[in-house]
Amino acid sequence: MDTVPLESLPLVTILPLFVLALFIYGLAELSFVHFRQQKATLGEYGMSLKGLGFTGLIGVLLEFVVGPFSKLLLAVWGASLAPFDAGLTPVGWFYGFFIYEMSYWVQHWLAHKVRLLWCLHSPHHAPRSMNMFVGFNHSFLEVIFYMPITLGLVPALLGVDPVIIAVLTFVDIVWGNLLHLSDKVVTRRWGLLERFMQTPSYHRVHHAQNVKYMDTNYNSITLLGDWLMGTLQPLQDHEPVRYGITREVNTSSFLDVHFGEFTSLWADLRSAGNVRTFFGYLLCPPGWNPKGEQQTAAALKQKALIMREGTRI
Repeated sequence: MDTVPLESLPLVTILPLFVLALFIYGLAELSFVHFRQQKATLGEYGMSLKGLGFTGLIGVLLEFVVGPFSKLLLAVWGASLAPFDAGLTPVGWFYGFFIYEMSYWVQHWLAHKVRLLWCLHSPHHAPRSMNMFVGFNHSFLEVIFYMPITLGLVPALLGVDPVIIAVLTFVDIVWGNLLHLSDKVVTRRWGLLERFMQTPSYHRVHHAQNVKYMDTNYNSITLLGDWLMGTLQPLQDHEPVRYGITREVNTSSFLDVHFGEFTSLWADLRSAGNVRTFFGYLLCPPGWNPKGEQQTAAALKQKALIMREGTRI
């Protein structure tokens, strides 16, 4: 099977311009929210900026160009190994979109359900406010290694054309970052789009530490995966979102946000008395422990359900 050269993917050349535009908007949003409404947490913005620049001289390049580029490189390589190519026909585009959306749901679900992967993903959820810079705050390990494998290589091995992966990567980055628009700037829901697209209101639910909202709304473009897998949760007016993660974290500290979960995991691994417990801490959901007092999202939801049913009796 012939591979598609990267230079034939025009979106690769314009992607940095759109990323720059999103970054400039983020600065404008910061100015509006902080200086006009006095409601921004500057420490969290600073932490996010440190996250962008952590891995080298050009943090934006590493987070939003190297990541997508490596995704496309793996997609081209995967296409050369795939047993078939769905092509660029209408059926191929439909198939490619479905595979990409479901691949996104699976990788995002795993990032919340496997503690080691949660250590990579948790920096994105640590801030206690919602703004465009939260969209920029990812672990470089997640963006450069984990996502390219799950969203580049895997779809390509399943027959999705690299051109489709490139287009959906572009849409994913642009739309996915718009989902993090500040709730102090965008206060209304998006009408008809709320029926089939991920919107800021859905993604605010995803970033909540409210027990009711935990582990929901995993997709970043449409509602397809969440609808099929039963993880769709609309925002409810009677339950405002409380952003952040359940661990006490200094959201102004880059080290605590990006490495606090790893520190906690390492302490648990060192205390594991046997192989089963060791891998339980590593691969089970965050909050799992071998003693039965579970603090996983599923366990907390079950406890909340029992309490609600008890109050009705």
